[in-house]
Amino acid sequence: MTRIKRPLFGGAIQAFLPEGAIDASSIRIVPNNQEVFMHVQSDQSVIIEILERVDEVSDENAIKYHFDALAEANDANNIQDHIINRIEPIPINSLIVQRLTSAWYLFGQQQISKYHEQAKNLVHIHVCLLRLGGDLATDILISFNDPVFISEQSSSNDQQNQNASRWTLHDFEQFFRSLEIVDYGLFVTESNNSNLQSNDVDMS
Repeated sequence: MTRIKRPLFGGAIQAFLPEGAIDASSIRIVPNNQEVFMHVQSDQSVIIEILERVDEVSDENAIKYHFDALAEANDANNIQDHIINRIEPIPINSLIVQRLTSAWYLFGQQQISKYHEQAKNLVHIHVCLLRLGGDLATDILISFNDPVFISEQSSSNDQQNQNASRWTLHDFEQFFRSLEIVDYGLFVTESNNSNLQSNDVDMS
């Protein structure tokens, strides 16, 4: 599958995505800390999020924390609705991103109701967590949502093309392994956070 280098977050980050990936911001509102790309025929999606680093837990539990947060956002809060199948570390030297303290991969599945519908779809979720250290204190979360069972009552059923060439785990791996930070000014450092707090004006 042909891949194209795509600028993310105004060009501060770049990575290779499959040709034809649709930028979700062209059709709906996407939060400023996210970039979302969709497969036009399979209802698959890749999401990259810039998040505050979770320091209260270990690195391995941090990716569990983020997976649970995704489950909450997807209304898959019940234990049977979100399952973790595998967690493993990713060697830092296999990635392009600099200033990493660790990197992790998680494979799980969630029962997701699209648009808060009653019908639930089974979605395999692959997650890559890139942890930036030092004063950056940032978690970069990259997730690949891959629907494997679509309910006939789901609105996603109309968007599925069974003959479409689907994205694969290899495509996802190529995305996060090609990810490169061009401008570290994208991230708010801890020192800047301290300056902002010290400059706050008491309006009471």
